[in-house]
Amino acid sequence: MEAKDGLFVFNLAKQERALLIHVMKMFPVSGGPVAPLSKSGDEKKLAEHERSLTEALAEQRAEHKRLVDAFLGEQGRFAEDAKGGFRLRLTTAQVDWLLRVLNEVRVGLWLKLGRPEELIPLAKGGQLEAVAAMEICALFQSRLLEALGGGESN
Repeated sequence: MEAKDGLFVFNLAKQERALLIHVMKMFPVSGGPVAPLSKSGDEKKLAEHERSLTEALAEQRAEHKRLVDAFLGEQGRFAEDAKGGFRLRLTTAQVDWLLRVLNEVRVGLWLKLGRPEELIPLAKGGQLEAVAAMEICALFQSRLLEALGGGESN
């Protein structure tokens, strides 16, 4: 990884590029709020507020999905390098946005799996694809966070 003047350049192997694209295309995973707004209060008002929140989240996810599609479809987004790999160039704002997208996928999958404390039993129980996608997201998140922190990564 190289960083200079707010621009980050990540070197990705062909397989890493494919994995990043795969998990990004999973976005959005969850469809609504993670938990109810409140467990007490005026039920009618709470239901109205939850509907408003659900609508706002749906609009936000649709916009983020559009941005994900534009990001992945952008000409030259993943420039081939001389070694058969790829160079991914991101601004600081794009790194932050990509962190949020990857987190949405990772947390959305975790919620779909029932908020498990342990992933290994799920992987052995037929949920390998979801568990692997969560781990792929975590890997890329750690590389992005390392880049923001100024560490060296490849």
